Amino acid sequence: MRSYAMTHAPIDTPHSDRVPPRRLLIGLGSLVLILMVGGAVSFVRYARTHAPNPRLVAVAPFDIFATPELDRWRVGLATALTERLNAAPLAAVPQTVVAATWRSAPSPEISAVELARQAGAGVAVYARVDSLPGKPDSVRVSLLAIDATTTKVIFGVLLRWPAADPDGLARSLAEHVRHNLAGRTFPS
Repeated sequence: MRSYAMTHAPIDTPHSDRVPPRRLLIGLGSLVLILMVGGAVSFVRYARTHAPNPRLVAVAPFDIFATPELDRWRVGLATALTERLNAAPLAAVPQTVVAATWRSAPSPEISAVELARQAGAGVAVYARVDSLPGKPDSVRVSLLAIDATTTKVIFGVLLRWPAADPDGLARSLAEHVRHNLAGRTFPS
């Protein structure tokens, strides 16, 4: 009778072709490290090429909480402000792009920041116009300029303005934006 142990070769021989587990772990660890470094380099390159342009301003449609006659200001003021901001050293996202991208949300300031990010702009401008109780000939205008990268408010403006002068309002708001962004450093 034959013995089973004698007819078969031992399973673990010192000269087998198996890779020792330690070498396998070192190889896999090295591969993971190389992939992580490659991913980090790729992310940094992507972030640099897709970073928001700090000179590009996205003006969100104005929120109008005033008399129905002023509802025409909603897009008109944003368009007029955009046109006045679209000159060196700033540039403005065209209102046609804004109209296609704008998604209103319960918090319009956040919507403005999302608009700026989607358009590649570094600055989001949100404004609202409110009626003044007992003053039908005047409106209160508040404007916020927000850094689209950090979501921090760069500056705010609060004005009382004659309701009959939307063009003058757009001009005044553009001057405020240009003046307050002039001190910011723009990387080349």
